[in-house]
Amino acid sequence: RRSNAEDLQLVHYSTSEQYTAHHDFSYPSLHHQDQPARFATLLLYLNEGMKGGQTTFPRWRNGHTGKKLTVEPEIGKAILFYNQLPDGNMDDLSQHAAEPVQHGEKWLINLWTWDPSFR
Repeated sequence: RRSNAEDLQLVHYSTSEQYTAHHDFSYPSLHHQDQPARFATLLLYLNEGMKGGQTTFPRWRNGHTGKKLTVEPEIGKAILFYNQLPDGNMDDLSQHAAEPVQHGEKWLINLWTWDPSFR
C-alpha cells in the first residue's frame, strides 16, 4: 500500500543554526513526471523557551501589513500550510524560514503530504 505522505522527520536546531527561506515543493524531473509533489506541510513544535528560532513566512501578505508572518515555537503548537494552489500550481507564498536560534535549542517534526491526486 502506498502512503500519501513522507516519513516523519525529526528536526533539531542548536544555537546559531537556521534554515534560510525556502519552499517545500519541487518541480518534477522531466524524466520522472510521475514523481509526487509535496501538497502540504505540517510542522509540530516539540519545545519552547529558546531565544529566536521562529518560523517565518517572508512572502506572506494580507490586507493589513506587508511584514513577514512570524510563528513562535510553543510545545504542542502546529502549523499547516499548503505548497500547492487549488489549481495544482506551486504556491510561491509558501516560502518559509527557520530563523536562527540565538540561545537554547529547537525541536520539531515535519510531515509532508503529497498531492492527493497522485496515485
